[in-house]
Amino acid sequence: MKTIKINDITLRDVFQSIDPGDLNKKKLLAILEGYEGLEYDSLEIMGGSSFEKILETGLNMNPFQVSSFIKSVVTTTPLQALIGTRNLIGLEIYDRSLMKRYIKESIKNGISIFRVYDSLNDTQNFKHTVAEIVENDASCQGTIIYDDLQDAEYYTIVAKKLVDMGCSSICIKDAESTMIPNMAAKVFSLLSDSIEVPVYFSASDLRGLQTLNYFEAAVNGCNGFDLSFLPSSYNDFTPTVFSFLLSLKDSDISYNIDYQKITEQGELIKKNVYPFIKQDLFSTRFILNQTNTNLLPKWLISDINNQLLEIGEAESLDMVLEEVSRIKSEIGSPSLSTPVGQIVGSQAVLNSVVSDKRWEILSDEIKNLIQGEYGKLPRKMDKNIAKKVEPLAKLKKIITPETDTFNDCSQELKGLTSKDGDILSYCFFPEKTRNYLESKSKGAVPKKQKPGPAKATRKSSKGTEEAVPLSSLKELDTKKLKEITSIVESSNIDEINFELDGIKISINNLMETRAPVQVQKAAQPVSGTSSASGPALGADEAEIRSPIVGTYYASPAPEDPPFVKAGDSIKKGDTLFIVEAMKHMNRVNSEISGTVKEILVQNEEAVEYDQTVMIIKKDH
Repeated sequence: MKTIKINDITLRDVFQSIDPGDLNKKKLLAILEGYEGLEYDSLEIMGGSSFEKILETGLNMNPFQVSSFIKSVVTTTPLQALIGTRNLIGLEIYDRSLMKRYIKESIKNGISIFRVYDSLNDTQNFKHTVAEIVENDASCQGTIIYDDLQDAEYYTIVAKKLVDMGCSSICIKDAESTMIPNMAAKVFSLLSDSIEVPVYFSASDLRGLQTLNYFEAAVNGCNGFDLSFLPSSYNDFTPTVFSFLLSLKDSDISYNIDYQKITEQGELIKKNVYPFIKQDLFSTRFILNQTNTNLLPKWLISDINNQLLEIGEAESLDMVLEEVSRIKSEIGSPSLSTPVGQIVGSQAVLNSVVSDKRWEILSDEIKNLIQGEYGKLPRKMDKNIAKKVEPLAKLKKIITPETDTFNDCSQELKGLTSKDGDILSYCFFPEKTRNYLESKSKGAVPKKQKPGPAKATRKSSKGTEEAVPLSSLKELDTKKLKEITSIVESSNIDEINFELDGIKISINNLMETRAPVQVQKAAQPVSGTSSASGPALGADEAEIRSPIVGTYYASPAPEDPPFVKAGDSIKKGDTLFIVEAMKHMNRVNSEISGTVKEILVQNEEAVEYDQTVMIIKKDH
């Protein structure tokens, strides 16, 4: 009788699917204690957004410390992590030295199996990552993202290459839930006949077919499966352990787990996790329809829905989801797994909601994807789209520099931490890690982030990049800029870069702060006895007006003292206040020396263009 292996991914799903504020060490410990003695073949604890989400919890541990904590409780079961070949756990392409450090730190903290995938299934991208894992005596599971446009033989060809590199097992990951039972039977029958290493199956249960797919795979040679205690109805989780094991009843396939212990752990997780699972409630015909077309991963639909809510375009959800499928087809039908899914999703919002016409604005990420920085696209781009996009993308041979990201980040955290795990976390998610470290020292739960200031540059007459104050760009479509800012705020993207009318715009996620960035506005004093927009003035007095429409801030950050108070002496060049416009902090400096006579605006009050903010009594 054949015995299957089970990889449990419940913990990974818990980290990324419940509100971070609802997870603490006591609750995590209660969940973990039920796993000891359960004798699963492995527990996948990292993958998807779990690493990033841990930084936002009240666990007061970085993700590597969480891994070590789990291993200290669940001592007998191997721990597994899902990583991208070059993006590892983030959305960017990281240098090789950082990849090596990440793998070593993970192993040191209890990870013994790495499930390595590439969103484009580019086997060239696997080489260095697989080699590093094998060199450090850990197991590497080469993971192939299922592509419903490939035939069954394709997976055998790719699997053999990964085994030759050193992978000790293979996993087929159906990230978009596009596999059907007949194909599952073909793929796993061919794999079991062609390679000698174990073959696993991991799938999102978007269409309700995955238990049937799993069964077909099991009877046709598949050795192991991803299962969860969380019901797929809550999100795009894998099939539950209960439904799949029930499907094996009266078959010649068995499992080495005590069903009574599984039931007890299920009750424990139901009590400690179910009430806190975030359920995204939104309406879209694309989640399921009668033809099963245009069905996207639910996490991606959720991300896009959040972006649209931020810009007041919730009714555009179906249109944007259709645009995702359209873009995917046009650029070669890559998998929508991380990071490609996030890149295509944000471009779909730009194409269908923000821009006046499709492909008018290109994010740097979509440019890099098209140029091949993430790897070779599985198929050629649509010729008509290529003609439009390639000139904008400015295609050229990209060479990823071999930088020392770790040491750079270590310097930035000097005085705050020297732990390798903290520094590595900062390399991937800098603002969230800094927020976690600062909150940890204060005993608080990390705050959520808001988008940082937008930055604009253009070519100077000398050919160099020069900063451009956004408030000076009269021709800039501010509605588009606000919408794009909201997209960054509501998505997992740390930064988006694009170009409008020769002006390069960069919007990034920063910590919640009001520290002025780059732009400095000189206050234009108006002297005399009166003004149209302000009070009557004495001969030695000047009014300081707001240079733009925005929000007045008296201090650089909420906890900091104001720049000036009534009665303070000031010198030319001193900062008087900040006006925030479109998430951009404009520092207003004085053009005169004197004494602050009166401040006419309250902190965080909205101000109009040319509105009088202060009265200054000039020095003689």
